[in-house]
Amino acid sequence: MKFLAAGPAAHRSLVKRSLWAVFAVMLLTWTALITRELIDIELLQSRNGQAENMLWADLALMQSRKYLQDGLDLEGLNAAVQQLQTLHITEWRRKGHRPPFFLLQVWQGDQLLLRRDPDLSGRDRLPPNESEYASDERWLYTETSDPDQGLIVRRWQEKPGDWHFSMAGFSYYARPLLYGLPFLALPVWLLFRLGFAPLQRIGQQISQRSASDLSPLPDSPYVELAPLVNAVNSLMGRLQQRLDREREFLLDAAHELKTPLAAVKLCAEAVHRGADPVRRDEAAQHLHQSVSRATHTVHQLLALARSGADSQDLSVLDHDLVALVSDRLMLATPPALSCGVELELQAPEECRLRVNRESVGAMVDNLVDNAIKYSPVGSCVTVSLVDAADAVTIEVLDRGPGIPSELHKKVFERFYRIPDQQQQGSGLGLAIVDRAAAQHGATVSLEPGPDGVGLRVRVRFPRLAGSGGNLPLAG
Repeated sequence: MKFLAAGPAAHRSLVKRSLWAVFAVMLLTWTALITRELIDIELLQSRNGQAENMLWADLALMQSRKYLQDGLDLEGLNAAVQQLQTLHITEWRRKGHRPPFFLLQVWQGDQLLLRRDPDLSGRDRLPPNESEYASDERWLYTETSDPDQGLIVRRWQEKPGDWHFSMAGFSYYARPLLYGLPFLALPVWLLFRLGFAPLQRIGQQISQRSASDLSPLPDSPYVELAPLVNAVNSLMGRLQQRLDREREFLLDAAHELKTPLAAVKLCAEAVHRGADPVRRDEAAQHLHQSVSRATHTVHQLLALARSGADSQDLSVLDHDLVALVSDRLMLATPPALSCGVELELQAPEECRLRVNRESVGAMVDNLVDNAIKYSPVGSCVTVSLVDAADAVTIEVLDRGPGIPSELHKKVFERFYRIPDQQQQGSGLGLAIVDRAAAQHGATVSLEPGPDGVGLRVRVRFPRLAGSGGNLPLAG
């Protein structure tokens, strides 16, 4: 049976968003091209139009000079100018364009010899202002002269390209975009649907799974989806590890509490039903011991559960490790005195390190508790704190029986106890130490004490964060 968490219905579409993005890019590209075209028309074609205007004005001046040097031949001049006009029109039509309108004046002194007016009938265009001999926004003006004959040729020609700035010109440029969008929309939509299909398949694979199925997703062949698949698989892996830890904790708790709770029950019944005061006192003493053992086991199990948390879940702050260790040794002093063991701390005045106080405190408690438990009466347990440039090291040295080298790895397993041990314990102390060290990217090592007597436990905290989930350390 699948259980899907209810959530707000999605109302946005990546396909639509991508389509809008494509159309926006198309619109921006079209706008940029049209802007460039209009700038080109405004600048380049105006320059070319003025050059052409000057050329035809020079040709008109040449014809005027030719027909006026032997006398005033206005009919010949009119015919020559008409021929030039015909050539001008023919040239533009061969280019496939409408010939531009122009106005031509030939003056000799103050006498107007010839005039050619543009046919603007039916056109939304005003004639040039003949009182101002200058170009304006619609007409290009030029003049050329022959001082020897007193000839002046003035010519106005419409500025090329102004049609492009009209509504007709805008319609001309907009039609390809407007006609093309409907034909592009459907293919682009289909392509995006096909492109997002692998992502939808990944969503379907996840939604079809049961709540207990945390197996990794198949690797994606697509470069864009591989990070998503890897991230989901990594999350599932972390969830699986957390579920495994919770399951292990429940099994551990049930296993470890079964014996002391059974003893508590038996002792409680003996106290309740016992008639002999001596036996009742013995049962009460056993009851107290069983309760103490159960309490210690519960504390150890809780410490083990906390030490198994992810490093991301820890609250890591800058602490003075010397003060932290000193506080834990003060709490361990009463049980150490009751066992006839002396505690000694060798440390600098201060040592700053980014750690989780509760996790490191549990680590120190278990190291010191084990050292006290296995140290002979009258001995000393030495706790050293070494602050080096590359690492901070906590060492705990006792004078107990030590641990054989072949069991150094085995003792970090949960509930493992060295055979033939006389001291009571749960076998969780070094497992808690190992997990707490792993949370901080630290390493734990065991070695014999001086002269091969006792055990030295060294926990080394590197000052630079490494891989594997190490926490950031001070330094």
